[in-house]
Amino acid sequence: MAPSKAAGGEMSWISFKLPLEEGKTQGLPLPVAQAVAQLPVDAVTPAAIPVIQGSGTLYVVAKLDAKRPTVVPGFNQARDTIRQQLQPLAVEKASAQFVAGQLRTQRSSSSQPSCPAQQPA
Repeated sequence: MAPSKAAGGEMSWISFKLPLEEGKTQGLPLPVAQAVAQLPVDAVTPAAIPVIQGSGTLYVVAKLDAKRPTVVPGFNQARDTIRQQLQPLAVEKASAQFVAGQLRTQRSSSSQPSCPAQQPA
């Protein structure tokens, strides 16, 4: 979710639940997310924010262009999207169960002799 040179350093919309927690900031370092969450619209961070990355330190200056409320769709609005996301998972799970069942059946039938042994006369 890093800004890119091609986009002039701009990032796409970000949203995170408050209070902020490490790992739940859409890829932003926690200090940057904390600073952005406190900024009013059109404000710039008063100082560069140090961010440790690897063996070095980066300094981030952020400007908040706009804020918008998070819109959580109702179930009826989200139903089709949820179905589209869950259906492939259900098919994959059912396929795996079917194949596992076929393998168990094949193993159990191959461990039994296919014809009775004949006794010498």
